[in-house]
Amino acid sequence: MTLITYPTRVHFADDVLQEALHSELERSGCKAPLLVSEASLLESEFADRILSGLPVSSRPQQLTFSHHSDLRQAAKTAIEQPYIPDVIIAFGSARAIEVGRKCRYKLMQAHGKRPLLFAVPGVDGLPGPCTRNLETWRSGLPSVLICDPTVALGAETVQLWRSIILSLVRCIESYLAVAYNPTADGMALDALIRCVSNFPKIDKNQELNLLRELMAASLNAALSQEKGVGPTLTLAAALADPRAGIEEPELAHAIFPSAIKFASLNGEKVETLLKLMGAPDQSLEVALTRLMAPVPFSKNLSDLGVAPERHCQRKFS
Repeated sequence: MTLITYPTRVHFADDVLQEALHSELERSGCKAPLLVSEASLLESEFADRILSGLPVSSRPQQLTFSHHSDLRQAAKTAIEQPYIPDVIIAFGSARAIEVGRKCRYKLMQAHGKRPLLFAVPGVDGLPGPCTRNLETWRSGLPSVLICDPTVALGAETVQLWRSIILSLVRCIESYLAVAYNPTADGMALDALIRCVSNFPKIDKNQELNLLRELMAASLNAALSQEKGVGPTLTLAAALADPRAGIEEPELAHAIFPSAIKFASLNGEKVETLLKLMGAPDQSLEVALTRLMAPVPFSKNLSDLGVAPERHCQRKFS
């Protein structure tokens, strides 16, 4: 039997951020939000929009960190705030949402009460599920998710490539996973369709419609991971080291075709994927390699600064 649970309230629309945030805070009655973001966003329009969405009675506190910070260390400061947060608003990046998730866990441990988690992703979407067995997939989800494509206006092209690669790997590995979950499979296939149709558009424009499609693909691919995290993303997460400039999407791009080549795959599912990719007569490995050919990332781990033996030993020791 498969238990399918999606407890997150999701807002998805252009320019919905302030209205949705204000209404959800009023609905929940939360008065002490902890705003979590990367330090680079502290003076940004994105942060201004978050602040303008807070009710006037709110007592906001801020927790910021650098992109190269140790996320567990960053989250520890959540329990040092003057007011005990009753809601965490993590915004701007997957790493911020990951820190928000860790803050929620730390606050629950310290005070015995689990705060709400509101997530407002940027173009890179949601972080992957917890891999340390501290939370289940369901308990790791945000309470509220606000997806507003306008917050990604001005994103750099490399950020768009990272977003679409991560969505592509997530949705295909989720769909090919053996667990029976038709809802997750449907979201994975929808994400794949959006990825395939938007690959040719990444270098040509950054119009709002493209950002909307990338955010939709990212959302569905992330939610399809209720079936679990695939081998490519497990390995990429183990090797990633943002402090050294080694990012998970670039690693996933390098690892994915080989992971597919040596995997034991369901033939009918592979046929479905190839039809949606417009390559019914090719192998999945070849189809993926051709699809990802325009991506300006290296195909070799060594070129990305990774020595697999050393990195794996560090991560798993």
